[in-house]
Amino acid sequence: MAEKLKAPVGLSPRSSQGDTVRNNPDDVTLLRLMLRANGYNVPEGSMMDAGLLKAIAAVQKKAGFKTPDQVVDPGGKTFAALSSKFEAAKKALEAEEAKIVMVKVRYQGKDLLLTPEDFEAMKAQVFKKLENYIKSIIRSHKNNLDTFEHYLDIAQIKQGYMQAITHALIMSVGRVKYPASSISGASIKAVGALERAVSSRDLVLLDKALPEAEHAVNAFTNEVQRFLSDFAGSAYATGTVLKVTSAVCFTVVAALGGGILVKGGMTVAKAAASTGAAVGVLNSATSELGKVASGQDVSLFDSIWKVTVSGVIGALTGGVGSKIPLGFVEKMAGRVAPMLASKIPGLTAKQMTPVITNFLTSSGQETIKTAVGEGIGLIGKIATTGKAPTEKDFDDAVQKVLLSLLTAGLVRNLATFQKKWAYDSRATLEGKIFPDVLSKLMKGKGNTLPPVIRAKLWADVWNKVSDQVIQGGLEAALNSNSGDYDAAKLTNEATKAIEKDAKIRKLIEVEMEKAMKKHKVAG
Repeated sequence: MAEKLKAPVGLSPRSSQGDTVRNNPDDVTLLRLMLRANGYNVPEGSMMDAGLLKAIAAVQKKAGFKTPDQVVDPGGKTFAALSSKFEAAKKALEAEEAKIVMVKVRYQGKDLLLTPEDFEAMKAQVFKKLENYIKSIIRSHKNNLDTFEHYLDIAQIKQGYMQAITHALIMSVGRVKYPASSISGASIKAVGALERAVSSRDLVLLDKALPEAEHAVNAFTNEVQRFLSDFAGSAYATGTVLKVTSAVCFTVVAALGGGILVKGGMTVAKAAASTGAAVGVLNSATSELGKVASGQDVSLFDSIWKVTVSGVIGALTGGVGSKIPLGFVEKMAGRVAPMLASKIPGLTAKQMTPVITNFLTSSGQETIKTAVGEGIGLIGKIATTGKAPTEKDFDDAVQKVLLSLLTAGLVRNLATFQKKWAYDSRATLEGKIFPDVLSKLMKGKGNTLPPVIRAKLWADVWNKVSDQVIQGGLEAALNSNSGDYDAAKLTNEATKAIEKDAKIRKLIEVEMEKAMKKHKVAG
């Protein structure tokens, strides 16, 4: 099935007739891939830039455009010119992709796909994360065994007759029982199985042996501690008896141990996204496994949250809802407004905040979704380092991406409007409002004045009212806009507002009378 653009891509605002240029991230990504397939040296990505516009112009010149407009319409001539080689390249790539081999593992009820190399790397990481914990289990077992054997040696006169007699008296009078041989034997057997699993690097064996060793060693520890307590406390112990806790989260071990090969039917992009998401989830899971196994204080909420966030790294917007809450949009608009307002003379942060909010809740919804998605990815990286990200970390990450996206889109449109309005506002005054006011003041005889006098009047009045006219039109256009902030539409809205503004017209009348008096023009 051939891929299509959802909306026009390219120069915004467009200079030609047609639908409004949207530059949706998915559409920009597709266009970049099509250009690359046709031999144009453009990097992959989802943002519009000067290099991409230059490449579009080159395609249009090659396709016979007399005046390239640097816009690619869905199904248009430019799109068609790129489609043939793009589709051929896709088919060739798909033939290669049919050979792709992945490893499927099931973790927390979901199938995760990894490359064989990543699969082996994840297995190695599990052993590495559990290495110290496994050593502590084996060390605890050996300390238990050394303590037990020490007392057996005493009883068997290996430490001397006096110690043996004292030992026998204590055991007899206190009715103390040695640790049960069945419990010590179970610990010996379980630890042996654990050592074999580690030696063979077999995760299936490890998944079975690790919890069994925990249970058996804990039981042996409890029995030795009971014996020491009965045998006049722990004063005679020759080694420290360690208590083993549970590592929990062994599902990651089982998931990797049961991996199966899956071949074919997957694109390179899908394979990369799948293994990226899976590695993110499993990396975080093994990190949490290692922390808990090492006795670190990691809450269940932190563990689950970090695993969830890390899993989103491979598919950044996967967890972003269909609509971002208005409260969050307003908060982010307030954060970025001062920085964006500084790029547009005449606009304050207070004026900019509702403009940004209006844009992000209407035509710019994809912008805030993209920023939130990439923000999740950025704080996911923080989570995998072992630090619990804060709400401020998340807001900072979203703000950084949002600033970049709005600067390239909304701010550029507003700057274009501002330049266009600065020119058109004067044309509106000199072409319509100034003549009307002069005609009113001169009782219909304004056209009888020499052009040179009229030009002087216009210049004097413009110098006095230009700031109020430009600012008034700017504010009116921003307040009445539906949220797309197209430069041409904004200019049209500003013009209409100034033509209807009674205060502006009154100000012009006052200044026109002053100018007429200055140049001795009778009313």
